[in-house]
Amino acid sequence: MEFFANLNFSSSNEDGETELAALAGTRRIVCLTGTGTRALDLLLSDAEEVIALDSNPVQNALLALKVAAIERLDRADCLAFLGIAPSARRGEWYRDIRERLHPAVRDYWDRNRGLIASGVWHAGKWEKLLGWNGRFLALVRRRAVAALMEAHSIGEQAEVWKRSFTASPLRSAIETFGRDLVWRLVMREPAAAFLPGAGEVGKRIEADFERAARSFLFRDSDTATLALRGRHAADGALPVHLRAENYDRVRTGLPRLRPLVGGLADLAGLDTGECDGFSLSDFGSYCGPDDYAACWQGIMAVATPGARYCERIFMNEMNLPSARIAIDRALSERLSHSDKSIIYRIRAGRIERA
Repeated sequence: MEFFANLNFSSSNEDGETELAALAGTRRIVCLTGTGTRALDLLLSDAEEVIALDSNPVQNALLALKVAAIERLDRADCLAFLGIAPSARRGEWYRDIRERLHPAVRDYWDRNRGLIASGVWHAGKWEKLLGWNGRFLALVRRRAVAALMEAHSIGEQAEVWKRSFTASPLRSAIETFGRDLVWRLVMREPAAAFLPGAGEVGKRIEADFERAARSFLFRDSDTATLALRGRHAADGALPVHLRAENYDRVRTGLPRLRPLVGGLADLAGLDTGECDGFSLSDFGSYCGPDDYAACWQGIMAVATPGARYCERIFMNEMNLPSARIAIDRALSERLSHSDKSIIYRIRAGRIERA
């Protein structure tokens, strides 16, 4: 399928602090690679190994490029190389780090130097869509967005949201995320097959933003920054692995990261060994019930008794396929409330002994 051979996501649309809290104390973690942010964030845990898994070779190539950049560049240069900060030196830096890449990965980026020149951080399909949305918001209500992102308190922010974003032209900008045109034609997302009607999705997302406006400052959320301004900036909210206080620790932890090619359903046949932590993102968005159950079978095949998991749920919430998968409802509720990625519910718990 074309979607699984494209650069679909390139920056960050999750809150790594949630996964770090849900999987604290685990020793060997399996996570889905995606943009690479999830895997790099998890290097801030005490896990002895983080196994990053993805069946899309382009997303794997993106993680490899980010790893090479972190290995070679200091934080300021890395942010500039990725495209978070402006720079005319990306080609120069790429020539310096390309020999660190596996030949197949190097070949991909050699053929896509234009993405590197413009900055890979905002090169994914999703990021381009949000970039368009940010430009639209800047055109129709720049002052309202600035007031929202510069609010001094949550109360002030909630009032700005109510005054400027509810029942206003900006409401349509939020509802856009739920439209079939976006998911089916622009993103060509397989997840579109499992979404409810576009109107229902739009209303849910709008409600999520309204709830978030009363819960935390949007300027502290890299997801809100990307959604409302269309880009990340070096002096703004960033995923945890790129924050100044964490960068050197992530660099030191890179030897603990092991990328693998495959999907969750393939885990029994991959060289992972037993694992006690699983960061699953929202894999259920891409599954029907049979595939969803097969993915959990793969997870349970390599899970130690009592292994912990953290699953994100966007819209396609399905019943867990085994009584072995226990939900910690108190933890799930707490993480769902604190998570700064706005649109997800968190389901966390343990995998019990067979």
